[in-house]
Amino acid sequence: MMRILLVSQEYPLPAGHGGIASQTRLKALGLARLGHEVTVLTQSPDHNHHEFQDEMVRVVRMPGGHDRLALATLAATWIATSMAVAEEIQRLHQARPIDLIDFAEYGGEGYLHLLNRAPWNAIVTVLQLHGPVGMLSATIGWPEPGSCDAEVGQAMEAICLRLADVVYSSSQCSAIWAERLYGRDASTIPVLHAGIDVEAFCPSAGPRSECPTVVFVGRVAASKGADRLMEAVAMLRANHPELRLRMIGRVEPAMADQLRQRAASTGSPAWLELMGPLDHTALPMALAGADLFAAPSRYEGGPGFVYLEAMACGLPVIACEGSGAAEAIENGVDGLLVPPDDTDVLIEALDSLLRDPSRRRAMGERGRQRVLAEADTRRCVPAIATFYAEVLAAAKR
Repeated sequence: MMRILLVSQEYPLPAGHGGIASQTRLKALGLARLGHEVTVLTQSPDHNHHEFQDEMVRVVRMPGGHDRLALATLAATWIATSMAVAEEIQRLHQARPIDLIDFAEYGGEGYLHLLNRAPWNAIVTVLQLHGPVGMLSATIGWPEPGSCDAEVGQAMEAICLRLADVVYSSSQCSAIWAERLYGRDASTIPVLHAGIDVEAFCPSAGPRSECPTVVFVGRVAASKGADRLMEAVAMLRANHPELRLRMIGRVEPAMADQLRQRAASTGSPAWLELMGPLDHTALPMALAGADLFAAPSRYEGGPGFVYLEAMACGLPVIACEGSGAAEAIENGVDGLLVPPDDTDVLIEALDSLLRDPSRRRAMGERGRQRVLAEADTRRCVPAIATFYAEVLAAAKR
């Protein structure tokens, strides 16, 4: 039995449902079911500490520095969060010694903890890449290249990769970026992730919509291709008048207004559904009820767990080529890959699947089988547990 601490800025209970959040929960619950003692350290929604039990997992929410300082910049937030994380790790470790810490790396959360390690207080620490800050800056322009936020984020990230005992990645794409940005040999970074709950995400999770429906899951933003998908579906309604677009995820008010105005301009705005974030029980139903999934992000670190969840529900998927999403999708087999920012090709891809139900079904069935073979959490989490055990054994030697 290992005593494991998972550090992640988000955890999907009671709120927060990004890809890292859902991966952390799957990892935590899976490891606990294997008999390990698991604690998750995550961000508090306010200035107070909170603690609750999620099945067999202890979840600790901490303020992250906002309780001490009015944080005005991203760089300052990352530094303050790192300090708060280090303090909380020390408190938890003193109360009950931790065998291994796993950081779901984002914004250098482990920075102060790793800098403060010495022989007398060292805890074995691993770091999982989900998409380096430097990658996001270079590919989608966030944080703005050359800005203090970008430079501080990359500097913190570089130190974390240098000082962690072992680095692993959710995708080969992110591992390659770690080599490109920080000189970490990609061949030494194993690719592991928590997979998908294929029992929850399945074709029978919910009834099909009466009208043909395209579903999108993710942050509803231009970097995720939300505006291009909206335009593509609006144009396609000339030939598919019953077509609907279901968008699931957090959306900024300005983007929501832009999307609703575009829907209203077609004369029938009800075809657009902005559903907001859904929890882990409602999301499979919303996916399984659609006809196909599309999330044409400009870039994904990969593999893109929303694609795997949609594939597990038996949907063909559309994503952009040239990034980590290509690790989840075999073009023409279980989905289609299109060039980033190319609305015309996106329209063609959507139209080709909407016109061919048998092709959609065949792609969806092949996608489901691929997820069962390669991304079933019941196989993926035990592989992570074995990896942890090997890291601990090497540290003892």
